[in-house]
Amino acid sequence: MNASRISWIALAVALLSLLANGILLSKLRNPERLAAPAIGRALDRLETSDATIRYQVKIPSRTPLHFDVPFDQTYRIRLNATFPINTTVAVPLKGPLGTYTVRLPIRTSIPVKTDMPLRLRDTFRVRTQTQTEYVIPLEIRIRDLPLDELRKSLEP
Repeated sequence: MNASRISWIALAVALLSLLANGILLSKLRNPERLAAPAIGRALDRLETSDATIRYQVKIPSRTPLHFDVPFDQTYRIRLNATFPINTTVAVPLKGPLGTYTVRLPIRTSIPVKTDMPLRLRDTFRVRTQTQTEYVIPLEIRIRDLPLDELRKSLEP
């Protein structure tokens, strides 16, 4: 074989390779379009499945915990009491001969029956660390996951 023929064959192989790479890149440009039907079928099967995901979260000892606990609660307090009043009040009186101060003693009891709202609103800041290792088991049913949102995200 002569060199001219080999160079034409090499050029043809290079062009075929370039064309194949171009087709492959155009297919891989939107990979979700290729995977969407298979994922859709898998999601259909998962929605009717009773499968669960089980995992254990381990929190080692001496892990710092920093969180705020907001508290906003309204209570009703029933007030049923009698308030005694024992005082003397000085009342100024103006008359034709001048101003006089009269001292009036007041001795009585005032009954009070009412419901009073009491609102407690605060944020408790918790800053501590774990003393021992905690293992928190998680179990998530797959049908409880937002599979519809995943399906919508696959749509073009």
